Amino acid sequence: MRHQGYRLATATVGPASLKQNLPRRLSPVAIRSSQFSTSSSFSVHNRVYDSIRIPPTFHDYLRTCSASNTLFLALFTSSACTPCRTINPLLEDLIRSRRPLPEDKFSALALAEVELDSPDDSNGRMTDLGVMWGVTSMPTLIGFGGRRADRITERLTDTRMMSDRTRMEQWINEQMQKGDPSPSQGAGGGLLSRLFG
Repeated sequence: MRHQGYRLATATVGPASLKQNLPRRLSPVAIRSSQFSTSSSFSVHNRVYDSIRIPPTFHDYLRTCSASNTLFLALFTSSACTPCRTINPLLEDLIRSRRPLPEDKFSALALAEVELDSPDDSNGRMTDLGVMWGVTSMPTLIGFGGRRADRITERLTDTRMMSDRTRMEQWINEQMQKGDPSPSQGAGGGLLSRLFG
């Protein structure tokens, strides 16, 4: 048996006496540098999702990020968009390498490329997502965050800015520090909205 880095030596005498079944002595055991745990970690990490090619995937990512207080950045692109080929890898690298800051209001950051010209029409057309969110140029980076999954925090269409690593890093930090733009109480202001925010 192990207990906080010590091996417990137990007596193996019959159950005649409780004292004989208690640990007799503690002997130190070398503590390993790597720890093993069967439980999953509760911390939320930044994530780059797979490209979105059907509308239900977009809505699933949006709900997942909303439930975990994650700022979801959706990069709307098309196959004909030349700047998108350089902007997407830059954003992916920024998302993966960004460490949490004490000023962050969101718990994590996520990115997904939304391919508006995807040929898969089995679950709806991707161009409908572009119309729904007002995408008029490629690339368009839209930040979603807050308790409501469909809450837009910011929209960015400046390709020069999106191509500049320093400016994008600064922009992402600003977005993470804004937090949930929705008010803390619901529209009704009832008991549940006061209890759960």
